[in-house]
Amino acid sequence: MNTKLISVLAFALILLPAAVAALGADWVEVPIRTSWDLAMSGTCAQDTQCMVHLQGNPDYDGNLERWYTATAQNNPVDGPRCLNATQYVKDFVCEQGNWSTRTRQVALQLLQFAGQQEEFTLFCDTYDRALNQYHYLLQNTPVESYLDQSCFIMGTSVPCVNSLCVLKTPAAVVLGASLNMPLNDTSKSFLKALDKSMTTCSTVSKTSTVFTKCRENEPVWNNPAINSIIWLQSGTLPDLAPDTQSRLTQPLATLSQHVMKFLHQKNNLAMNFEYFPRTRLFNHLYLAQKGAKVVFGFLEAGVRPEIDPVPIDYLGVRYENIDLGTNPCLNLIKRYDSKAFCENQTGTSFNVIARQRCERDAPCVLGASPLVDIFPALTGKLRP
Repeated sequence: MNTKLISVLAFALILLPAAVAALGADWVEVPIRTSWDLAMSGTCAQDTQCMVHLQGNPDYDGNLERWYTATAQNNPVDGPRCLNATQYVKDFVCEQGNWSTRTRQVALQLLQFAGQQEEFTLFCDTYDRALNQYHYLLQNTPVESYLDQSCFIMGTSVPCVNSLCVLKTPAAVVLGASLNMPLNDTSKSFLKALDKSMTTCSTVSKTSTVFTKCRENEPVWNNPAINSIIWLQSGTLPDLAPDTQSRLTQPLATLSQHVMKFLHQKNNLAMNFEYFPRTRLFNHLYLAQKGAKVVFGFLEAGVRPEIDPVPIDYLGVRYENIDLGTNPCLNLIKRYDSKAFCENQTGTSFNVIARQRCERDAPCVLGASPLVDIFPALTGKLRP
């Protein structure tokens, strides 16, 4: 396969959903794949693979060790170009050619537990936002040390724990998280943060791809395939149903339709939202329901779409059947953030879109939004 030719074709057809590559004597259509931050796009050898770096070596595809060592050395040519389906790096997991997050998979499992209850709240974010209390000791060790940024894999710095998800219902509080360190790690096992033994989940099959209860008398469930934990004091985790993901994709589609119809301007960089419908990570997420009242919100951080290589943090929040008073855009949102998008809406739903572009270690420019920095307040404090 002529990888150089494929790279050229991928760049030339970057706005198309697929590129055309020469394989032997025939030309075939191959899908464009992007890095998880949308900064790079190209093709992979297999349709189900996900791109990690355009400069990566296809000979190392699927080699996670190579990715970590190449990243630690800041030398992408010594790492893979693409990873295989189900492989993950930090929170990012390859799902049949598209990047998502393990946090999203944990969130879906918690939503399955919530079922069709008329009242629940799900919040996924960094531990310092998701937890009310984490400044305490367990066995003379700060709990925060199992959650923070002090972990390393083959010389590459990674969060010990990715976003934490907390589900609250009238009957239960459930905690879930995807982990970057093994459960049997002697110094960083997340089980220690739960005041559990490192062997608590040793009976769960390493080949399991679903959340399995670790022991009969323990409130801990483990999914080894995505190295994730759910703490459930009482009750049973139901099997994850295929249609559960619609509880995230449907409100996103509604927000995307609003954005692309009323905000997006292809030829205006300041109003180009082509990346918005491609939201897939959901590692900063809020979903709450009380009867017919619903709040759905997400924040995507560190996105670098090729149309604008400056990093973008953006959010979308949708309120349904919630009384926000007279003219909430002007009286609530605009009073705090004049650059947010919420104008000219009527009916029982209300959408808020905000974003900021920030160069590293430099002031935010082009639509900088304080709402992005207070995402929990925009959602959790306006719960139904």
